[in-house]
Amino acid sequence: MWSAKPRVRASLAAFGIWAFAIPWTAFSLFWEAMSLAGWLSGKPPVGVQVVFAIIFPIFGIPFVLVGVAMLAAPFYAIRAQAQALMALTNRRILLITGARRRKVRSVLLQQMGPMTRHEGADGYGSLEIQTHTRTDSDGDKVTESLKLDGVPGVAQLEQQIMDALRPR
Repeated sequence: MWSAKPRVRASLAAFGIWAFAIPWTAFSLFWEAMSLAGWLSGKPPVGVQVVFAIIFPIFGIPFVLVGVAMLAAPFYAIRAQAQALMALTNRRILLITGARRRKVRSVLLQQMGPMTRHEGADGYGSLEIQTHTRTDSDGDKVTESLKLDGVPGVAQLEQQIMDALRPR
């Protein structure tokens, strides 16, 4: 009945992690440079210095890797959004993500609860569809939902879902 690819947008929220990632990565690289300075100075470390000259650079490697991963995270999110597909059939709504490893989220029309629509002036927006509630291990009520972001003509999609839910 309907299918679309979401609008791909780089949001400030996606790049918000950079406020933390840039200083983290800069300090991690500084740590690595200082810990390798002994090896690069021309005078090889001796005695206890050898232990620190080996341990400190090894200790810093995971921090550099985490920093690089945080810097790359927004680009992975944009790529995932570009590869997504949304569809509505007469029986269910689908959200398909991933390129190499496909992930398909499917909700039957009969399982749909209340919907929340956020729409911009250009007609693009998001649609959050509550699917069910459950009780977590603490006894708290948790509402599960399917959220479609970057939907073109989000109001029309909501109307099509409402029409599909009406008994005939």
